[in-house]
Amino acid sequence: MSGNREYGTPVRRPKLRKHWRDRYDGRRLMHTDTFFTLIPYIMSTRNDSEVGASFKIDITNVERYLRKKRTEGSPIGQDLSFIDIVMASIVRMISQKPYVNRFIAGHKAYARDEVSISLAIKKDLSVEGTQTVVKMVYDPSDTIFDVAVRLQKEIERNKDIRTDNTTDSFAKFVNHLPTGLIRFVIGTIKWLDFHGWMPQSIQRLSPFHCSIFVTAMGSINFAPIYHHIYNFGTCSGFIAYGPKYTERVLAKDNSIVERKFIDFKIVGDERICDGFGMASAWKEMLRYIQHPELLESPPETLEEDHGI
Repeated sequence: MSGNREYGTPVRRPKLRKHWRDRYDGRRLMHTDTFFTLIPYIMSTRNDSEVGASFKIDITNVERYLRKKRTEGSPIGQDLSFIDIVMASIVRMISQKPYVNRFIAGHKAYARDEVSISLAIKKDLSVEGTQTVVKMVYDPSDTIFDVAVRLQKEIERNKDIRTDNTTDSFAKFVNHLPTGLIRFVIGTIKWLDFHGWMPQSIQRLSPFHCSIFVTAMGSINFAPIYHHIYNFGTCSGFIAYGPKYTERVLAKDNSIVERKFIDFKIVGDERICDGFGMASAWKEMLRYIQHPELLESPPETLEEDHGI
């Protein structure tokens, strides 16, 4: 149980009051530095605004934690995995540093109404294998067990190569249109999204309208890359991580010990907050990854974006 509800059960929260200047998926930021008000006009696309960072994470203690949980037995009836820790760490980071959940649309900054993560999934590990993307919506108060249950349900629902999710079905429908009509449809959707008028049905199925996009490149045994963030949509961050590897390092007692590591590469939109804020948020996420026991309980407080 997570509080008084079953793990993975969505939290029902009252609808946010909206002002005329808000979007259906976010609230307009009105209390930010003047510089950040002008920046979206100077750097009008996410490609203009990308900043990247790489991190080498010691996961030796994380592996011990996962082994311990497998031995003890999980309260959700399924083993935890590293991707569960990553996803839960992102959710917790956003709950404590909500400014990284902002996005730019129509040259204006907004605080996103939900915490959503898109994840690329390879249904079949071959060159010809089908790939899909799932988007999961989480509550800021979710624990690692809530995140794991919801993630497992989505993966189970989408791993069958014979089954398409709503995103795949929409993409296939558009793909069957003539080239000129495809350009018209996509151009119209972009124009509507720019003004905040895009149908919510498209926003719900679009993996590009999310808080963070994640790709686990370790599953294909390849090093992480700096993945661009898409100009289409509202995603303001992309996280890629590679396979685990072992290195010999010098311990405090000057002995040589073996430790396990995973490399992370993160790309973010620098228009949503200043460098100090972005750095502190990413460090917060990495701290949770290395100390997953902190994710077993809901956060004591849920921070509000003070730019609203």
